[in-house]
Amino acid sequence: MSQQGTLRSDVPAAFAAANSNPARLVHLIPDELARSVPDHSIFAYPKTDMPQDGFVEVSARSFANAINRTAWYLESILGKAPAGEFPAVAYQGHSDIRYFLFMFGAIKAGYKMLYLSPRNSVAGSLNVLEKSDCHIFLTARNTHVENILSQRNMRTATVPELEELLEDEEVRAYPYSKSFAEARTDPCLVLHTTGSTGLPKPITWKNEILSTYEAWRTIPAVDGYVPTTEVYQQSRRAYNLMPLFHTSGLNIGITMSLLLGVTTVYGSANVVPHAAYADEIHKHSGVDASIGPPSIYEELSHDPKSLERIHNFNYILVCGAAISQTAGDIISKHCRVVSNFGATETACLPRLAPAVEDWAYFYWHPTHSGIVFREYMDGLHELYIERKPELDLYYQGIFSTFPQLEEYSMNDLYSRHPDPAKPFLYKWRGRADDVIVLSNGEKLAPALMEASLCSSPLVKGAMVVGRGKFQPAALVDLKDAPPASAADRHALIKDMLPAIAQANVHAPAHGQLDQYHILFVDPSRPMHYLGQGKIQRHQTYRLYEKDIEDVYTAAENLDDQEGEVGDMRVDFADRTNIAKWLKDLIEETAGIQNLGPDSAFFESGLDSLHVIKIVRELKIHAKLTGGNNLTPDSISPASVYSNPSLVELSEFLYKTADLAPEDPDSAYQSADPNEKEVKNPKLTAMESLFQEFVSTLPVESKPRVTPVTTGTTVLLTGTTGSLGSYLLNEMNNDSNVKHIYALDRSAGGAEKYQQAIAARGLSPIDSSRVTFLKADLSDSQLGVGQENYTKILENVTHVLHCQWPVNFNWTLNSFKPYITGVRNLAQMASSSTNNAFVMFISSIAAVGGYKGVGGVPEAPILDFTAAAPMGYGQSKLIAEALLEKAAQISGVRTAVCRVGIVAGPVEQQKGMWNKHEYIPSIIVSSAHLGVVPETFPSRDHIDWLPVDKLSKVLCEILETASQPELDAATGAISSAPLHSKTFHVVNPQFSSWEEDLGQNLLAAYPEGMVKPVKFEQWVDALKASVDEAERTGNVDVDANPAMRLLEFYSKAAAGGAVEKGARTLPTNVSQSASKTLRNLGPLNRVWLENWMVQWGIKEPGAVQNSFLALN
Repeated sequence: MSQQGTLRSDVPAAFAAANSNPARLVHLIPDELARSVPDHSIFAYPKTDMPQDGFVEVSARSFANAINRTAWYLESILGKAPAGEFPAVAYQGHSDIRYFLFMFGAIKAGYKMLYLSPRNSVAGSLNVLEKSDCHIFLTARNTHVENILSQRNMRTATVPELEELLEDEEVRAYPYSKSFAEARTDPCLVLHTTGSTGLPKPITWKNEILSTYEAWRTIPAVDGYVPTTEVYQQSRRAYNLMPLFHTSGLNIGITMSLLLGVTTVYGSANVVPHAAYADEIHKHSGVDASIGPPSIYEELSHDPKSLERIHNFNYILVCGAAISQTAGDIISKHCRVVSNFGATETACLPRLAPAVEDWAYFYWHPTHSGIVFREYMDGLHELYIERKPELDLYYQGIFSTFPQLEEYSMNDLYSRHPDPAKPFLYKWRGRADDVIVLSNGEKLAPALMEASLCSSPLVKGAMVVGRGKFQPAALVDLKDAPPASAADRHALIKDMLPAIAQANVHAPAHGQLDQYHILFVDPSRPMHYLGQGKIQRHQTYRLYEKDIEDVYTAAENLDDQEGEVGDMRVDFADRTNIAKWLKDLIEETAGIQNLGPDSAFFESGLDSLHVIKIVRELKIHAKLTGGNNLTPDSISPASVYSNPSLVELSEFLYKTADLAPEDPDSAYQSADPNEKEVKNPKLTAMESLFQEFVSTLPVESKPRVTPVTTGTTVLLTGTTGSLGSYLLNEMNNDSNVKHIYALDRSAGGAEKYQQAIAARGLSPIDSSRVTFLKADLSDSQLGVGQENYTKILENVTHVLHCQWPVNFNWTLNSFKPYITGVRNLAQMASSSTNNAFVMFISSIAAVGGYKGVGGVPEAPILDFTAAAPMGYGQSKLIAEALLEKAAQISGVRTAVCRVGIVAGPVEQQKGMWNKHEYIPSIIVSSAHLGVVPETFPSRDHIDWLPVDKLSKVLCEILETASQPELDAATGAISSAPLHSKTFHVVNPQFSSWEEDLGQNLLAAYPEGMVKPVKFEQWVDALKASVDEAERTGNVDVDANPAMRLLEFYSKAAAGGAVEKGARTLPTNVSQSASKTLRNLGPLNRVWLENWMVQWGIKEPGAVQNSFLALN
């Protein structure tokens, strides 16, 4: 029996199997769900690259709306599709849900998308485009397809970011009136084969093939074995690692999210999927199932903590290739393992779920699939699909793809279950043809690789192998005798390197052959050849099976590798030598050019297979010259993932080796406190980046311009963000502001502000006084074009720079374009007619590591150790220092505002503090838990500023700070050297969580809703609620948002109280510049109640009187 476990009792009717209907159009299902279950989470993806920062939930309503927006977008750039022609539109981008948006949006708009694998060779992609008659190519930002477009003339466009397509503003439904009968044979999508017999070929799907997914749910159970979809639906949230250009990635999203109601969770599109990252997703995303290639779970099966995390999962679904028996057996002791199978040509093949212990076997439905097995050889059977007139194409999608066929061979070989009582179960053994499926799910066609190897004059024949391995190996039959020694082998391989390089031209990026995986044929055991020199693969493999395993083992154990290294030894006592060798290694391995010392590896093109190859080279050289400390065991893929730049990885190797002789002048940073302290590589990177920008500042000695006091013209950046919209509102209401240039990274600033007016209660915009411009501040003309830039130079008197991404996971190098923007704003101000005043919104993170005596000074800080140890804080401090230098060198009048925690608005009841941030999550979840923390030891200091109050403070500081410094004796404008002015913009009336906030919180909740507890007890209550939610499946992150941040709160509880008198931020300068800040009281009960109204904890009328009295 299937042992399907306990079926969920809370499945909405929209996803019930009883309501399945294969005769409906899948691309219209999102519209149905938007009506029936509008708030149901269809997909989820991380807010940042770090899963612990929470996830964006995409509701059915939002998804359907985004599809309509995408359809309108396609029409806007491509025009209306000619009726009945369904032009192909190629797309290549990041692996995010835009693949679904464009797939369904294109169907509605009369087009069909063509999804290319980024792992194709250029020749392969060009072949698919040509065969599909495709002349339109859409790409996501930062997608590199130049090699394709340089060889084929195509109409191109860069598509909107995912967040733009998912915007909340409702768009008009894109009209689509066809019935299933009318549209079932319309082409809807072009995918392609793997190129198993040469170049990949396009496969065009019709709408009817998508019905195979729903038909799967309608197949009858057989003797207690149920459709596998019933097992899938036991879960509520499933993490999917399969890429969305891949057939299985699309299949999973459609089946899980649209038909079964399982929220499909994706990882960050910026992160190369690997086992450690999958483990983090498992830990933080609330999933109870996981879907991905076997290589991920092979690695996780070795980690007891990772196994603990999947112990309560409903299943692990393995896609793309078979997982090893050993790993599958280990995982199946913790949760069910399901082996997945599909093909681009077939879409879904109906199957039943085998018993848990038979996880490696398939049970193809005996009456609703048409699948039969025919004996092949040596106990192996080949899978065929026979056309059954009594079955609709719902169940036999292959005959939608190939309507002229009566049967179809999948070219897959299976063996029957050894138990005579289970003759219906079959285990996949491999391909009948010679396609190689690697453990990471990648498929490669060896024929062209083998032909390239044979192009060497030394080679008679070659057979590429590697099924179930992470990378391929090659069995090479030499024309002459094989090498007799390691030195001879090294010389021979060196001569073969050009042929190996040519072979890799025909291999995907994740299927490259290297010199460590070459096995030479023993003349006493010759290869088996057919006529015309073709190798009998099966017989030859059996002859050399043990030798092939030995090659992989030797490569893994670094046996006999000294000869392969030759004279290229690394001196791990020499930083320069390490960095140069490492640069050459990474550039060659990943095909990267001009890799900079601080360039982020994975943003530059490194992927997981590159990491494996680099780690292997590091291990080899560590074994040879790494000394006692830098051993092969001290190096792992995590060494590269944790040190993702040349500077960081070089320093890691240098420090670990510890081979340098002691030098009193050395800059080496030892763990020994008695040794000389030196700069760490991140500090060096900060200083280097800072000097790079300082060196480009314009040198000016122009006379001071008396600032304009009336009719100011302000350039404001970041106006579509929360703070930016309140700042624009404040300036829009200020009659002293003549004009505002509102600059933002994306287009549609005016439309977004109109949405903010309703949501946040802002004033209608005076369109005659505001110019919205799409900008790129990293461009020398700010990305606004020559005409607009000239107007800005001539008119702007003040700049308020608010635009900066809040991402605590980015490296410093990721913020370089934004630091460039600060430099360009300084250049603009220096060149402006009015010597424009520049004020930058910084962060207290810029001084988060300050170690000086007393409070942090309200003054410029050029000591980069003061920054919080993350790219965000480091970039902010560099920007601050750059403006100080701009004042000194370029004569630009500048100011910096270090802003702390920005709370929700308090001057009206519209707007809302994002409840998924860590402070609102505590308050909202407390209402759910019935207890509220009266203490928060590690966050006791409360100096929050409401966003609407903050906008007033900043505008007042902008006005005050831009006034000239006057000479005390003469009253004239001072001629003293310019310096950047610095302001700490936090609430000067700070309070204590324990002494003030806890009591106010208790009083603000509706009577009897909560009782006070210590923070540690609150964390215990939160953990209990998470455990209960997982046990019952009643996971409500809207009512209990803190459950996503349980680990953060647990660490905060374990960390104890922050030392009294720890980093303080004096506000004397700021208070003198802002009346609002001077008069601002501490956080109070009315503010708290207003936020509770915004979060839905209290009814609006309950706080109306006290709210009006305060404001």
